[in-house]
Amino acid sequence: MDGTPTLEDFRKDETLFFDFLEYFFKYKPRNYQKKFLLACLKNKRIAGKWCRQSGKSYSLAHYDLFRCVIAPTTIIITAPTLTHSTELYMKIRALVEGNELIKNEIEKLTATEMIFKNGSRIKALPTGTEGKSIRGFTADVVNLEEAGLVKDEIVNSVITPLIASKKDEGQIIKIGTPLTKNHFYRSCFLDDTYTVINVRWEDCVKENQYTIDFINEQKKNLTDIEFRTEYDAEFIEEMASFFPSKLIDSCMEDFNFIKFI
Repeated sequence: MDGTPTLEDFRKDETLFFDFLEYFFKYKPRNYQKKFLLACLKNKRIAGKWCRQSGKSYSLAHYDLFRCVIAPTTIIITAPTLTHSTELYMKIRALVEGNELIKNEIEKLTATEMIFKNGSRIKALPTGTEGKSIRGFTADVVNLEEAGLVKDEIVNSVITPLIASKKDEGQIIKIGTPLTKNHFYRSCFLDDTYTVINVRWEDCVKENQYTIDFINEQKKNLTDIEFRTEYDAEFIEEMASFFPSKLIDSCMEDFNFIKFI
């Protein structure tokens, strides 16, 4: 790009996305992250089936912020618990607070919500056990963090309707590490409307996100099932799990933490 780019330059041309990331945040995505980000730019349904600590939330944080800056966009970040959903939100907030130009685009900033001067909004919410806390919201983009932990009925009856009024423009992005064969599994293997980005430990070693010594240590300390789930990003058959998925789902709950000052 010739000269010094402005926010208006990026608003006019989304092909400048990676220039945006580098210019404002000094962020150069790894190859697998770039593939994921390009999928987010071009597709309405994305499933990111990634191994642990591979940078999926960090990548998505940049995409969310880009969308909100270039045009009025409402993004709902949801996950089984508020802790999970605010983890991604806090990554976005850290990017904002680390750049004065972007920070000047913000009108309101709280622990779970960010409102931009152009009308964009990012809101972090937990699904809880029934999805009650996210009913009634409308979104252009839904980020489903730790997708494998969210119940099928919540996805079908609560999360998907968040984008109903957007017709063909609403976007759902599911990210997580594989667990049981629920909606996340179906999005990755059975639903051809989803673009799937799969990231395994070999990809991370190749891009220097992991070291081979770390992987060898994990192979030594984890069971085969644990390693295949966490680092090969594989969905393990129900019969290989000690606890059935329905029991795991029934034990999930979100709690409000009491903060002592």
